[in-house]
Amino acid sequence: MAGAGRAQAGVPASTTKVGGQEAKVERAVVTYLAPHGTDALTICDGDVVSFGRGAECQIRFAYAPVPDEGVPRVAGSLLAANRRIFVESAARPGHRALELRTGSGTAVQIPVGEGRSPREDQFDVFVHGTGAMWKLSVTVRASLWPLTSATTTDPPTRRHELALTDLQRAVLMAYSEPIARGRPEPATHKEVAAALNYHPNTVREVLYEIWALMFAEQIPMPDVSDKRVAVVEAARVHGMLHIDV
Repeated sequence: MAGAGRAQAGVPASTTKVGGQEAKVERAVVTYLAPHGTDALTICDGDVVSFGRGAECQIRFAYAPVPDEGVPRVAGSLLAANRRIFVESAARPGHRALELRTGSGTAVQIPVGEGRSPREDQFDVFVHGTGAMWKLSVTVRASLWPLTSATTTDPPTRRHELALTDLQRAVLMAYSEPIARGRPEPATHKEVAAALNYHPNTVREVLYEIWALMFAEQIPMPDVSDKRVAVVEAARVHGMLHIDV
């Protein structure tokens, strides 16, 4: 799994066998805006992850360079259980409700002390701050691919495919372009931003979106912290790019 941070365990987790040892099942990734730019955290089954402004939160934002004091130190938590993500709003009097939005456009409030688990595999959680809203983008890996319904008992061939927007594809190609020219590493955020006429933070955010999609589709990625390398190498080796190296 590419190098997002990993949450600490909260409740008993489902596991799989890897090399004779039990390994926790990675269930979701959360991307969010940190002071240094877009960041990500991987959540495994059984994990309970808190989010907010405080240092005690695994998903921490709105604390620098200028603290947004409208954001609670602990705004809520995410729990991975039953192949789903449960969103809970912290039970602190005076806090504003969280807002949950799905890809279908549905928006619901999560009142203080209450929770919700959307059926969708992609959704956003918004935390109200002072004059701004802070977004956590959650991508859930629902389950392993289903077995075939044909008469054969063999499972279907697993094909790695991604449905990318025009912008996501342009960003992926721009990061990959130096590889085609023989450079050992993908383009930098600044190089991609200059090539596409976007801000570096924008292309970085799109890169993390692609990384989250690869996670959801269970596309193997290098276990490295640099999302540029993880995404571009995964796309290259699985034939998603027309790059001859």
